Amino acid sequence: MSYVVGISSGAFGLVDQKEKQNLMTITRKIFAGGLEGVNFTQVDLEAITEFNEPNVKENLRKIKDLGITFGFHGEFYGGSERPLEMLDSAIEADYYHSHDRLVRHIEGCGDLGGKYVNFHPSQTTPFIRLGKDLQPTKLVDPWGRPMKKFLEENKWLKDWIMEEDNEFLWEFMHTTPKIAIKSWLRDEVNDYKKQYGGKEPSEGEKEKLKKEVIERLKEAFINRISTSDLSYGPERVAYYIIAKWMQKNNDSLWNSIVGEKIKDKDLTKRDNFQKWVPAVSAKYILGHFQPKNGLDNPSKLMEKHKIYCIFECEMGRGGTQGMSRIIRPRDFIFLCQAIKSKWAAVCIDFEHVLSQNIDPKKEIESFPPGAAERVKLLHLGFPTPHVPAHMPIPLGSKEQLWIYERLYELRQKGMDDAWMIFERAGNPREQVILVLRLIKQFLEKGIAPKELPLEFYGIRPDGPEMRRQELAVREHALDPLKGLFSVPEEEYTFLGTAAKNKGKAELWGKERFK
Repeated sequence: MSYVVGISSGAFGLVDQKEKQNLMTITRKIFAGGLEGVNFTQVDLEAITEFNEPNVKENLRKIKDLGITFGFHGEFYGGSERPLEMLDSAIEADYYHSHDRLVRHIEGCGDLGGKYVNFHPSQTTPFIRLGKDLQPTKLVDPWGRPMKKFLEENKWLKDWIMEEDNEFLWEFMHTTPKIAIKSWLRDEVNDYKKQYGGKEPSEGEKEKLKKEVIERLKEAFINRISTSDLSYGPERVAYYIIAKWMQKNNDSLWNSIVGEKIKDKDLTKRDNFQKWVPAVSAKYILGHFQPKNGLDNPSKLMEKHKIYCIFECEMGRGGTQGMSRIIRPRDFIFLCQAIKSKWAAVCIDFEHVLSQNIDPKKEIESFPPGAAERVKLLHLGFPTPHVPAHMPIPLGSKEQLWIYERLYELRQKGMDDAWMIFERAGNPREQVILVLRLIKQFLEKGIAPKELPLEFYGIRPDGPEMRRQELAVREHALDPLKGLFSVPEEEYTFLGTAAKNKGKAELWGKERFK
């Protein structure tokens, strides 16, 4: 494949009124890329209903006959519901909704012949903010099964839930294990006294009653996370449980992303969220691609349609930069490796990376050798804190060089082929296609940034720009010598006095035409 230059179509809901006519259908969106001088278009999908537009397959056959190919950006515009971007949710309703949307995207984009479908899999509420809003308490494990079933398979976790150090698990129960056990045991002792005429139970009988209380509390806890009550941030409970399970089982995602054991009491520390939450988030996303509960398997659909499923970190938004559950391209690479499908890949958008308070250069440096082979899509624009910017890259600019440097670093880490897309949203294009073609040309040759010739910046050694600059240099080359000669200076060359008397001598300065 090598590197393919393309442009995004823009979204009907974002462009000016005069441009909307060109983006009314998928076919027109794809052809809009052809009008920009490229033969690859990323279709900005605004709703899966676009798959059903009249005559879409017939029209796309004509587009393909022109040599135009295309990929898709999953639906992202309009409305407050974004199920495709909630693949790491542990809330049952969200899990099934997002899985259904994922399958529909892969089927729809693959059926139309798209090369990839790209989306942000984690636009869920940041973990650190989960206690602020009400959520249903019906929780599922990473494979979408009831959390109750998961705990039955891992009975040691039910004992772990009852430990006093893990009181953070009980917030949505409005109690703690210690208080609940003490209260329920007191009631059991009182009932015992009533039954036996005021007789105190022996120590052995008290211990037996305590064990019964603990088992009943376990069931009460499990029942609470199996019903659709409302509570503040119960999803945190699922994440804590899965984090403990991943550590206990030496999970590969935990080892790759976290790389250390975190004590139970430290799971809730604010400074630790960004260490371990991405691993659990990745585990939930992975579960959608390795379903155990009878759901459609996206991995098989990707293989069937030969279509890449490409993960991209979401844009950091005001006040929550760096708080999303999984944001690092490096972590998405580990996720793709765990999916174990060559059709699972990563998109890097430098603007998104910076908006999450991550240094793109340092992030690339953190990639293991060869890891960037999973990077198949690049959304290219110079990263700026003013997101969403999507501004064109000026020809011959420092921005052009900066982007080339990052892509060269990715190439050194294994990125041998990728789609290079200017994701324009609704912005103008200017010279950006020319810039991307120059980047592609020299990147494929493997030329190091410090060895880039003037052609990279759009300047040919024999071109008019160089000739103009050479002429300007020649005109002023002798300026420093003026006034230093000990003989009369020649001002009028061979034209002599006649030219001087007619006022024409100034047009024929000696340095310019001698």
